[in-house]
Amino acid sequence: MKLPHAMLTAVTCLGCALTTSAAGPILSTSASASWMGDITRCPYIEATHDAYLFEATGDAEWRNQVTRDVAVQFDANAGFQSCLKYDGLDHVMAGGQFSVRRKFGLGPLAPVIRTELSLTGYRYRDALRNGTRLIASLSWSKRWNYSWQTALGAEFLRNEGRGAAYDYHNRGLSFETRYDLSSRWQLATGARRQWGDQLTYAWLGGSGASYPYAYEIWKNTIDITTFGPNWQAYTIDAHADSVWISLSPALDGNRSLPLRYEETSVMGHGESYRTKLISLSFIQRF
Repeated sequence: MKLPHAMLTAVTCLGCALTTSAAGPILSTSASASWMGDITRCPYIEATHDAYLFEATGDAEWRNQVTRDVAVQFDANAGFQSCLKYDGLDHVMAGGQFSVRRKFGLGPLAPVIRTELSLTGYRYRDALRNGTRLIASLSWSKRWNYSWQTALGAEFLRNEGRGAAYDYHNRGLSFETRYDLSSRWQLATGARRQWGDQLTYAWLGGSGASYPYAYEIWKNTIDITTFGPNWQAYTIDAHADSVWISLSPALDGNRSLPLRYEETSVMGHGESYRTKLISLSFIQRF
């Protein structure tokens, strides 16, 4: 089922209406360079490839304190990503996010519940990937002292693309803990599990022969040229387990330089693969 494109307009209008009296916007920009292992998300070692990704985004944020305990926030963002090795992955994106934050009690140690709804549109050089992504999430966070903080989250993701393989959805649970090493350094580590559709690619070989069990586990299969000839994109029913660790030094002038390592293992019926991501980002808030 296709998501109505008017949804983005509705989220934008709702956010603007609720944040009319808010100060702002608060502006920020970010740029990142990443290395991704097995960017082809392929279960077969001979067809796995690595690549570098470069991304830049800009964000405008409006906040409004509705009551002492409730605040609303609206974000508008846009950016682009480039992959030098596989230019079919190059894309621009734009979207909006609306969230409501409820704090239970006074002081920095009071727990917080946050609900978010975001919708982002993507336009790729590989046109079959063009579409929108909707994410609805709920999170609970608690600061236990002035150094330790934990967060629990649940989300639903729905991706809509022009090609059948890029129409998929899944749901997930996550946990993250953060530790302030000092006033300028923060260490964070976390884990997530997702259930549902997972996007995968397969190289069919020089002859184009298909794998004998493919018709039993592959869904929404389409031919693609992103990684070269004789490749197919498809989805499988699987769960994906991700773990990550990041170190974020705060620089002078509202700047930070987070370094992040993330590893994801996808386990499906008869197929599995693992991806790795190392990224270094520069963030500037104004």
